[in-house]
Amino acid sequence: MKIRYLFWAIVCICAAWTGLFGDMGDTSIGTRIVVALIFIVAAIYLFGKFKGGANTSKSSPEAPSDATATQAAEAADTERGNVVEADYDDYVAIDIETTGLGRSARIIELGAVRIRHGRKVASYSQLVNPQIPIPAKVTQITGITDRDVRHQPTIDKALPRFYAFCGRDTWIGHNIRRFDLPVIAREAERVGAGMPDVSFYDTMELSQALLPQLDHHRVVDLIRYFGIAKTERHRAADDAAQTAQIFEHLKRI
Repeated sequence: MKIRYLFWAIVCICAAWTGLFGDMGDTSIGTRIVVALIFIVAAIYLFGKFKGGANTSKSSPEAPSDATATQAAEAADTERGNVVEADYDDYVAIDIETTGLGRSARIIELGAVRIRHGRKVASYSQLVNPQIPIPAKVTQITGITDRDVRHQPTIDKALPRFYAFCGRDTWIGHNIRRFDLPVIAREAERVGAGMPDVSFYDTMELSQALLPQLDHHRVVDLIRYFGIAKTERHRAADDAAQTAQIFEHLKRI
């Protein structure tokens, strides 16, 4: 993400200033000048990378993050991962609904939309029987009841179909690094369904980097900011479609 070059350029400028005028004990003026020049050269280079990032060809995007089942589960405990350049036109946007937010959460709905050249060409929606009661609060938010999922496939049957729809596409999700991927990975491990290696972009991380002026970066905040909609549906396929729209807007920044 090109914004990181600006950050490190500023760090180098501060270091150069400290090298020249800061308290460095009995360091000679010659050494101070050499240290400052090194940081100034680094700052110029990094600023050039920042300015040039806006002209990066879409045919040569920065490599997206990779996640295996183990890496995705571990990512739930990380504060924030790398932000990557948003350049892909072909991808699947995904979303899940769950019984909660903790590590014991189970999936009750899988949703995805397939995007080609920035346009939705197919969608996928599947309710999932979590084999445990759905909390009333979750039903209130999503509208999904125990009766709705009673005769639906369990996660060991639903995940392979979801993977098949996603194919080898890059996954786009909102907070996908810290929520969707870890939950899917834990569910896959629980039932022995396995999880494919996937590349992904996280629209929450992208929005935090590209829109730092916003107080919040939830889906509802971004769909209102971009004029996509006023409310979030809290159903997996609908939220996936809104995430794809958010991603398309972020790509234009």
